[in-house]
Amino acid sequence: MSLTEREKIAALISQAMTLYAVHMQEGNIPEHQSIIDFVLKSIPEQHRKSLSMDMIDEIFAFISTNHMEPS
Repeated sequence: MSLTEREKIAALISQAMTLYAVHMQEGNIPEHQSIIDFVLKSIPEQHRKSLSMDMIDEIFAFISTNHMEPS
């Protein structure tokens, strides 16, 4: 079974958000760059047509409310 386009976009968005957090902790994100800008620039061109702000917001909200600190 292969992933749907929505599932692929969700995976790419969550990966970009994770990378943003890691780079932010390391001080490698320019001060003016938002997580939205980072996500938009991180999504491969062939998947951008399926990307929406609603989906980014939905995934960000899900990750924020279900975030677990490492043990």
